[in-house]
Amino acid sequence: MTTRNDDNSSSRPILPLSRRRVLAGAASGVAALALPGLLPSRALAATPGKNPGKYKVDLGGYKGPELTSSKITLRFMRQDFPPAVNATFTKAYEAFKAAYPNITIEEERVPYGELPQKVQVYVASGSAPDIMMGRNDFVSAYAAGELALPLQDFLSADYVQDIYAPLRESATIKGNLLCLPWETNPTMMYFNRDLFKKAGVAPPPEVSDVNAGWTVEQYLDTLDKITKSLRASGNKDTYALAASMHGGGGPGSNYTQLESIWVRSMGDPKADKSSTAYKTFTAVSEDGLTATGYLDTPEAIQGITHYQTFFKNGYCPMGIQPDMYRGGIAATAFGSMNFANRFKIEGAPFDWGCSPAPRGKIAYTTTVADSPFVFSGTANPNEAAALLAFICNDDNRLAFHTAWGSMPVRQSLVAQNPDYTTKQVSMLAVSCANNAFGPPKSAGWFDYFSAMNPTVKDIALGADPAARMQQAAKQIDGLLAKYK
Repeated sequence: MTTRNDDNSSSRPILPLSRRRVLAGAASGVAALALPGLLPSRALAATPGKNPGKYKVDLGGYKGPELTSSKITLRFMRQDFPPAVNATFTKAYEAFKAAYPNITIEEERVPYGELPQKVQVYVASGSAPDIMMGRNDFVSAYAAGELALPLQDFLSADYVQDIYAPLRESATIKGNLLCLPWETNPTMMYFNRDLFKKAGVAPPPEVSDVNAGWTVEQYLDTLDKITKSLRASGNKDTYALAASMHGGGGPGSNYTQLESIWVRSMGDPKADKSSTAYKTFTAVSEDGLTATGYLDTPEAIQGITHYQTFFKNGYCPMGIQPDMYRGGIAATAFGSMNFANRFKIEGAPFDWGCSPAPRGKIAYTTTVADSPFVFSGTANPNEAAALLAFICNDDNRLAFHTAWGSMPVRQSLVAQNPDYTTKQVSMLAVSCANNAFGPPKSAGWFDYFSAMNPTVKDIALGADPAARMQQAAKQIDGLLAKYK
C-alpha cells in the first residue's frame, strides 16, 4: 500500500440506464441499486448561510441557510445497533428536537444485511426516506441512478477535507461527495502471543507502518509452522487462522472487505495501465463494465491460490466457527479497531498483538464504510443535510464511537484521542486509514462482489483457482452488461 488510490472518476463516464434494464436486473434477483428513470433529474444546491456554524444547535459541518420554521418530518433509515449504540442516536434526536421543535424525526432501523435491498425498494416506490444508510462502495450506483445529493454543496470544505482521503475519494464521483463515510474500518492482522509462544514460532512485527508487515509468503510459512506444532502436540481444535467473522462468516463471506486483500494486493497501481499487474489492482475496466482481463489475471489467480492454501493445508477451518480468535483457539485473525477497543473495554483473555495485513506486491487494506446519503428526491434538502451533519458533529460521533468501538472517519476526531499517537495498534490503524484503497468504482459493484463471494467459497473448498476465476470473470461481465 505504497500509494493512495487517487480518484480518477472524472475520466470514467457514468452511463444512464433504462428503467427496463434496471427492473430486469431486479427481477433476476440481483439487487441493482442504480435506478435512473425512476427519479427526476434535480440540481439542488444549498446557498451558504450568512453565519456558517452559528445555528440553534451544533450542525457540524453544515454550511447552508438556517432551517425552516415550518412543520416538517425527516425520515432516516439506518442499520440497527445494540441498545447502547442506539441510545446515542436517541439522545442526539432529543437535542435536535429541542432546537427545532417544528422538525419531527422518524427513524427506521433495519437489520444490516437488508439495507441495500431496502434502498432499492424505497427508491422504486417513489417515497424514500430523506436520509438512507448506504456504503461508499456503492457510490457509482448512486451516481448512475441520480439517487444522492452532492454533499459538498451542504458541507464546509474544511469538514469534507477532514475525512481520511481514501474514504473521501471512494465516496466521490466526478467531484461530488455522494455519501458520508460513517467510520473507518482498516483491516489489520491480530495475533495471540500465547499461542505463538507455545508453538515456538516468532510472532509478526508490531509496527505502526502499514508497509512494514510480513509478506504473504512469510505469513504462509508461519501458518504452516504453527499448524504443524499444534498437531504434533495433539491439539486438533486450535488453528493458525481463525474462520472469518465478516459477513455471514467462513470463506467467501465478504469479498469487498476481506478476501479481495489477497487478490488485489498482487497488483500494482503504479504499473503501466496495460499491464496485468495494474489490471489486477483495479479489478475492473475503467468504465466499470468488464471483469475479464482484470479478475482472471495471472497475479489475481496467484493471490486467490494463496488464499486457497489456508484451507487446503488445514491452517483455517472450512466452515463457520464464530469467535475463534477471542475464544483463544486461533493464532491469527483479521479485523478492524473493534477488536482492540473491545479488548480494552472488556479485558483481553490472552496476551495479544496487532500487525499489518500481509502484503503481496503492495501492502493493501480496503476502505469500506457504512455511509449515509441524502436522497435526491427529498422535499427538504437543506434540513436533511443539516440533520445528517448534526448526527455527525463532534459530540455525537465521539459518543457513537465510544459505544460502538470503531475508529472515527475524520482526522480531527482521531487527533482528540491520544491513543492514536501513542499506542501501536491505534497508530497502525491511522497508517491504514491514510494508505487504504477504495473498492473498484462500478455501478454494478454489488453484482460483482455478490458473484465473487461464492467464487471464493468454491476455491476455498477445492475448486481450481484459474478455472473458477475465469468463470467468475465471464459471469460478472454478463451481470455488468445491463449497466451499458
